[in-house]
Amino acid sequence: MSTPYDRPITRSAGRTRGVGPRLPVRACGSVAEHTALLAEILALHDALVAAPSLEPGPGTDALFTRLVGLAITPRPAHVVDAVLADPELAGRLPDLRARCASGEYALERAWARRVLAAPDPAAELERFPYLQNYRDLTRIEYHAVAGHAPLAPRRALFVGSGPLPLSALLLARHGVAVDAVDVDAEAVALGGALARTLGDDVTVTEGDVLALDDLAGYDLVCVAALVGLAPDDKAAALAHVRDRMRPGATVLARSAHSLRGLLYPVLDVADDGLGGLEPVAVLHPHTDVVNSVVLARVPA
Repeated sequence: MSTPYDRPITRSAGRTRGVGPRLPVRACGSVAEHTALLAEILALHDALVAAPSLEPGPGTDALFTRLVGLAITPRPAHVVDAVLADPELAGRLPDLRARCASGEYALERAWARRVLAAPDPAAELERFPYLQNYRDLTRIEYHAVAGHAPLAPRRALFVGSGPLPLSALLLARHGVAVDAVDVDAEAVALGGALARTLGDDVTVTEGDVLALDDLAGYDLVCVAALVGLAPDDKAAALAHVRDRMRPGATVLARSAHSLRGLLYPVLDVADDGLGGLEPVAVLHPHTDVVNSVVLARVPA
């Protein structure tokens, strides 16, 4: 899932929950839960900063797996609030999210190449360890859109599809004609080759979200979580999409909630965080699905 904003270091659905090694956390007596949790998050960030590469591998995978596990584990609200209010974590959060984006892109790229090189690409794709996470998220999104719009979507645009455009491919399998766009040339080449190889009704083209023109032909525009890592960039992207869609059309933006915001930007539905779109619904999964789903409507 790539845009001009998700390449801060050289891509909900990211890595799912798993069991990874805990980094050592210094404890002294009875340590408050939020203090221990905060220490482990900061230690994981330190380890990612020190990592020689964010390419997939045993060490990198263990770090990301542990971070995702911490992010999606249910916790009392006061613990979450205390962790997120910590000034040191707040200062590190943009870099942590950027490293998660870079790691996700590297993982998708590696698997796109692997699937394309396989004798049976469809069978190889089934081996992707996070495929079910993507299926679950896409199913949630499709039925949420169908339940809140007058008609089920027939034509959609997915912005920020990445080198392994599973979200676009899986949406197409719900009977939707999908166009996908990504700012990264390598992601477009790999994603387009995958769509052609797998035979899905998806076209993949290169483009910047802020350069998209007439979107009136789409019932639905989906904006990936990593399109605009900064709030102002996200709002600008959504406002640009809004101005080029027909009134009443649906925009779906991926977000995050609670500690899942360690991994992806949290979309502020209030204070015009939606770029002038009318909020319709916000869905926060409490399963292994990491992303939240924000549905909005283009105002009349």
